[in-house]
Amino acid sequence: MSISAPYRFVPLSNLVVFPSWAKQVSHDTPFEDGICGELTVTLTTITRLSVGGEQIPAQGNTPTQVKFYRTPQNTLAIPSSSLKGMLRNVLEIATFSRFKQVEDQKLGVRDISDANNFYAKAIVATPVKTGWMKFEDGIWKIYPCKFARLHQEDLIRKLGVPEHDWTRLKTASQRYDQIGICPHMNFNANGSNRAKHTLAKPNDNGILKGRVVVTGQPGRDFTYDRAKKWEFIFYDQQQEALSIPTEVMAGFNRIHADSMEWDFWKKKLSLDKQVKDHGVPVFFHQKDNIVKSLGLAMMYKLPYTHSIHDAINHTSGSHLAKNQPDLADLIFGHLEADESDGLRGRVNISMATLVGVATPEMTKATVLSSPKPTYYPLYMRQDGKNFSFRQLMEPHAELAGWKRYQVKAEDILPPPDKSKASVQVQLEVVPKNSRFTFKVRLHNIRPVELGALLWSINFGDNTNARHSLGTGKPYGLGQVKLEVTHRQLRCNNQQQIIDQRAFLNGCQASFKSFMEQYFKSCKADQTWEDSDPINALIKYATPISEQNLFRYITNPQEFMKLRHSSKLELFKKIHHFKPVDAQNHDDIIINNLEIVQSLGNKQTSPSPPATATPNAKNDNTNTLSQPNTLLKEKITSVLKKNTNPQLSNAFYLLEQLPKNGIFNDVEKRLVAQHIKSLMKEDDIWRETSSADKKERKKYEKTQEVKRFL
Repeated sequence: MSISAPYRFVPLSNLVVFPSWAKQVSHDTPFEDGICGELTVTLTTITRLSVGGEQIPAQGNTPTQVKFYRTPQNTLAIPSSSLKGMLRNVLEIATFSRFKQVEDQKLGVRDISDANNFYAKAIVATPVKTGWMKFEDGIWKIYPCKFARLHQEDLIRKLGVPEHDWTRLKTASQRYDQIGICPHMNFNANGSNRAKHTLAKPNDNGILKGRVVVTGQPGRDFTYDRAKKWEFIFYDQQQEALSIPTEVMAGFNRIHADSMEWDFWKKKLSLDKQVKDHGVPVFFHQKDNIVKSLGLAMMYKLPYTHSIHDAINHTSGSHLAKNQPDLADLIFGHLEADESDGLRGRVNISMATLVGVATPEMTKATVLSSPKPTYYPLYMRQDGKNFSFRQLMEPHAELAGWKRYQVKAEDILPPPDKSKASVQVQLEVVPKNSRFTFKVRLHNIRPVELGALLWSINFGDNTNARHSLGTGKPYGLGQVKLEVTHRQLRCNNQQQIIDQRAFLNGCQASFKSFMEQYFKSCKADQTWEDSDPINALIKYATPISEQNLFRYITNPQEFMKLRHSSKLELFKKIHHFKPVDAQNHDDIIINNLEIVQSLGNKQTSPSPPATATPNAKNDNTNTLSQPNTLLKEKITSVLKKNTNPQLSNAFYLLEQLPKNGIFNDVEKRLVAQHIKSLMKEDDIWRETSSADKKERKKYEKTQEVKRFL
């Protein structure tokens, strides 16, 4: 048996990149090295593409139809929000941004696939209790009672319900509508089952009396083998109630937020005096006379101990840190939850319009599966430790990471047998080799930020990698290639860009350099470009041939069997990419414009300085005033050669700057900024000359430094 799923995960790391210039980003205050302008991007479909627009509901035997998105003028187009979401997801992964756009859910689980797993130990192996839940004195309480098992055949015979009427009823609420709410029934004990539960036999003269409690009927009706056959009689209620702890009731409410059964009981509690008097029948587990969990069925969903956000924090609290924008936030904008702080994006993406003609067509009918985050073998990081699956009951459980659909050949599966047209869908698609164009408008964006955006557009110049867009990604639809086909850029500092293509290459190189420096400063156990998260991102964006390993499992029984602990090794292989482990990080010092000019073969020509305000000049006060991590080692090595105790470190470094073979052009400016900082600390930086010989010498040294700035 192998694991098959159309999606995989890019591992989530404890390294989160926070740019040091974040607080200086502004729409109104230009960066000296800022860039404005416009890119034209051409999108070409590699496989058929569906971008959802109008939906036509299913009618009779005709499935739901999802039309391709159109403008008010009825022109085929791709919304800007779809393009932005596609690019932002890639950029967030590539820049090691925060994993924060995830709803904080506290999920529930029902898992009987393994007799030794956490659910079986908590629910199956521990005797279940029953009782009546009421809301009294401002709190929820349970009045415990005993229970007996009642065979459905005995139940319907006693209550006079025809079998064909009963077997078509699937939910508890439907069955209560048929027999009344928890009707009274006399019975006698008729032995016990293997679980040592009392078996009830209805008898008008029986010595025991209770109320009939029914739950839903999953799968086939009771007349089939291996189907659910037994219901309950609750009896012998205790007079003393157990208070339900607030957190336990909160977990119950979260799990049953979308439950029709709980909605049914809530309505009855408010409208039916009889139900209000006897309460809601519940099943629960307790420890030391304290209710630990409860539900509306014997095998109820168990609330996880930890939430989704807890699991993210187990990887790193930086992912959910407030008011700490990452590169994706700075580029595309962000808004904090309390709306106290935020930033409009400095990159604006237009709607993509069709180039030429494309004739859309409808796909064959299929059923779009909906992955469930409760499937912990895939959605949680599985390291195989302790020979058990990681899940949200554990104190250090972590999420698997960023979900990505593996790029593959088109593979639309037919709808399951006996599926109704009401759950089927047809997608309107444009053919492969269709072309769209859109604009990317830039405002005051720094070269390293533009480089990150460009890397996300072309996956670092990887010609095999493809983006995934629109509906039907699990079936191979929506694979597209992006190419920047026109550039119109200008620098805030008025420098002329002679070769715009080379300039963009320099921006991308500056981004790579920035990331590598950041990783080194954090003492990361991997380099950025060769890290497992980047390799995973590229792999899942590159077409594969093993179709069978990337399909949804359609057989529920097979799906359940895979959760058995004996299958752990299979899931370890799925999670073979490792997260980056970093120890710490310093501020990364980088003069982005200089990097671009250096790596882009100096395709810009010098011009007068821009009129940017002082606090936005390349972060000089925060970044260029200190050497970056890579440069620190070189400076330390140079200073070790200073054998003159009368010569300060600042002046010794100044003597080395003009010499060839020590510092390159980019480093010279960085070192000059460092010398300026040292001279100011020693109070020897002089902006004006003086008649005093010593002061005049300080002024001359200052002028020497300025020549390199």
